[in-house]
Amino acid sequence: MKDKQDEESIVEEVVDEILPGMGRLVKKLKKTSPELERRIEETDREIKERLKKGHSRKPTIKYGYSMKTLVGEEKAEPKEKVKPQIEILEPIVDVFNEGDHIKLIAELPGVSEEDIRVDVERRKIILDATSKERRYRKTIELPCDVKDIKKRYKNGILELEAVKNGT
Repeated sequence: MKDKQDEESIVEEVVDEILPGMGRLVKKLKKTSPELERRIEETDREIKERLKKGHSRKPTIKYGYSMKTLVGEEKAEPKEKVKPQIEILEPIVDVFNEGDHIKLIAELPGVSEEDIRVDVERRKIILDATSKERRYRKTIELPCDVKDIKKRYKNGILELEAVKNGT
């Protein structure tokens, strides 16, 4: 029967699978360095804990910093929780000049119609859409002033028809 010293750790097994023969080297180094042995045991415990708990799709995010003192104590100071910001994406937009109006087609997947805001400023249309997971923003320069805008949204596609000013 193997005792605790001779039992191969998970770390040694993984290293040996990736680089054959290196597991034996890790075992020899572990015997000569108590610090390496402690770190390997710590890593093995963490791996076994994670395997026992199972896989989690949502990682735990910890904010803060940690430091080690000369005497080996580890201190961790948590910061206030900061919510990661959603990256602002620029939607794909096609612009068509169709005689008396300008047609815009924008791809805005992952947002609902209530999340979309369209602002018109003379020769500009500003699209802004924000949901829990996504944020889109784009300013579109138009070839002429527009006065009225019709909006349709279905399955992530926004269609805008802007009536040209003066027609």
